[in-house]
Amino acid sequence: MVSTTLGPVPANAASDVNVGRRFNDGLDTRYSATSFTGAAQSMGYTATGYTNGRQVDDVFNDGAGSAVLGLFGHANAGIFQTDEGATDSQDSILAAGTTTDVVSPYANLRFLTEYLPYADVDDMRLLILAGCDTAQSGIWGDFNKAAASRGIDSVITFADLVYYPGTAAGTAISTTNYSGNYFWSRFSYHVTTGASVSTALARARTDLVVREGNAGGWDKYVIRGAVANPGGVVLKPAGAGQPLDSQPLATQPVPTPAFSGFTQLTPVASTSSEGPDGAEVTNVTTAEGVQYRTRADGSVLDAVGTPTTSGETSLSPERARETALRFLQDNVAGFSADWQFVDDEAVSHLDGDALRLLRWRAVEAGQAGTREVTVEIDRRTGAVVYLSAAGGQADAASFPVSRDDAIAAARAAVGDDHSPATAVGDTWDTSRWTVTIDRGLAGRSDAQVPDVEQVQVDALTGAVLARTTT
Repeated sequence: MVSTTLGPVPANAASDVNVGRRFNDGLDTRYSATSFTGAAQSMGYTATGYTNGRQVDDVFNDGAGSAVLGLFGHANAGIFQTDEGATDSQDSILAAGTTTDVVSPYANLRFLTEYLPYADVDDMRLLILAGCDTAQSGIWGDFNKAAASRGIDSVITFADLVYYPGTAAGTAISTTNYSGNYFWSRFSYHVTTGASVSTALARARTDLVVREGNAGGWDKYVIRGAVANPGGVVLKPAGAGQPLDSQPLATQPVPTPAFSGFTQLTPVASTSSEGPDGAEVTNVTTAEGVQYRTRADGSVLDAVGTPTTSGETSLSPERARETALRFLQDNVAGFSADWQFVDDEAVSHLDGDALRLLRWRAVEAGQAGTREVTVEIDRRTGAVVYLSAAGGQADAASFPVSRDDAIAAARAAVGDDHSPATAVGDTWDTSRWTVTIDRGLAGRSDAQVPDVEQVQVDALTGAVLARTTT
């Protein structure tokens, strides 16, 4: 195992353990683990990052003594792969477990439910399960329910496939800050500024879209936990003699009311931070509970509000779309209802919320272009509880490389000429085809994980720009 411990170990310090690795199939999460390790250390945690995986027995023991535990890698509903074995059957798996799973009878597999409720991990402030479908229930249990039942303050999971860099053996960690690794490097930065878990996730999601034109599934984060407001957890070590629990008696925050524009809000605080392109942005907190970031020219980069978590929904999907359109036309310069409507779906980040996600892209050369806006509407109030407005750097859109040629280039790059493949064109920092190759499930027979690869092909030259994988 390779580990990195940053700085001296202070007495009675809260600990943080993070686990990533480059797996045999190329999925590379080492940068995520090191980024969060460095961020935790800068906040005063005793932080240890493992970049060659970790046996699940060790991870289980780490959890019992950690205020924060971050796992980055292969996963599926109720299972997370913490290390790779000599054979698939020897892969290390942390499973959620059920109420009857109090001792694991399986080799290389442990259950979260083996922890004693509100005893062994009651002091864990945050658990990150950064892999595909970890918010879903499966035969191995439900991570969200298991974590909350054991007293973990806040747990981050994901409701869909998520992508990390797909690298070749010997690739330097320093060259892998893109895709999911970039998302977690930005999350790591935002929590060091004092942002809550919920706000840090929202801002990291925006930053990834600004960087790459796609959220890569990381926008489908789910936050649950044992405290009243798991999304409001702020990472800071407890001092000696203080409980590690974060806001154990906190009530739910006041939901954001519907508002027509940012000039309608009342700023109460303003700070500066680093934006996704390295330029300074201004973070504005308002009396209405909305936090938004502005660029140097005054335009809004993104905004985060507080959704309702109970009550009857009043807006139909159609009304939610109308509300989003009206807000964007009034608040995002250059937006047009003629942009390509690319997403309209129900999403959930917090227990009980009722959100509608809507996304538009500008159209160039018949494909999605260099501007993107995403809105999430609270269907109980009509309030905008998330907004991002991002743009790429390409001067023009052009697709001389055909869809079929892009698929052929992607197949050659990954050495797969038979698995189902699709290609979608768009323009961000260049015109490109994103080829998705879906091989179904892989890994140990009792704990398989999605095996999906995406290859970006330059639509101008046919060159492979990047590979990402689940």
